Amino acid sequence: MARVVTITAVYPRDPELVFAEAMNLSEMKQAMHRIARYEGLPDGVIAQGDCYAVDVVMWGWLRTNNHVMQIETLDWDALYVQSREHNPAVARWDHRLSITPHEAGALWTDEIVLDAGWRTALTAYFCRYVYRHRHRSRDALSIKCTIAAA
Repeated sequence: MARVVTITAVYPRDPELVFAEAMNLSEMKQAMHRIARYEGLPDGVIAQGDCYAVDVVMWGWLRTNNHVMQIETLDWDALYVQSREHNPAVARWDHRLSITPHEAGALWTDEIVLDAGWRTALTAYFCRYVYRHRHRSRDALSIKCTIAAA
């Protein structure tokens, strides 16, 4: 059964600035540099229609080859991006990222729909760990996470 992992994080910055940072692959790699390496992922800003096939190496030893990230929708005005992702172990990793105004600055919401067959529950906990790490690395003021059935 698929799971939905939702992570919200508050940042003390302008929502448009936070979104622009989020759309930069260099920034994402920097946020993950302590735990992951993305082999084959270029630097620069993403665009709608982009497709990346990368090898992800976690903690220097856990390798996932051919993780495919397709940027399906990117709306700079609505501060929204939707990617469809998958790899040999995860059939579905659909990621929706949105930024909205918040009294402290910006509210970043990641919603990931996962399906990894019998590994789905474990993959959801791994996903929660990864995204919490990213937001901690970015110095979020607060981070909340939930995992629910899809």
